[in-house]
Amino acid sequence: MSEQDVPQSARSVAKAAWPTADPALVVQESVTCVVQVNGKVRDRLEVPPSIGEDELREQAMAAPGVVRALAGLGVQRVIVRPPKLVNIVAR
Repeated sequence: MSEQDVPQSARSVAKAAWPTADPALVVQESVTCVVQVNGKVRDRLEVPPSIGEDELREQAMAAPGVVRALAGLGVQRVIVRPPKLVNIVAR
């Protein structure tokens, strides 16, 4: 292909058109949620960004790292900030 076959507007990057973004490709399908017990990270969960507070709490309490960390301790408080964080205070 010779330079004459290419239109003038396509020869220069400065004059090329900007690509269009596809909004469907930008949407996140899952988010990593950090689960802490007494301020220490005990597990990470992959959850949808639209997860509700109650569902996230249930998943966090059932996570293997949390179950190990809570062995023999009573849960005093559970702080849930969907979809990124669950903090469990235990004594």
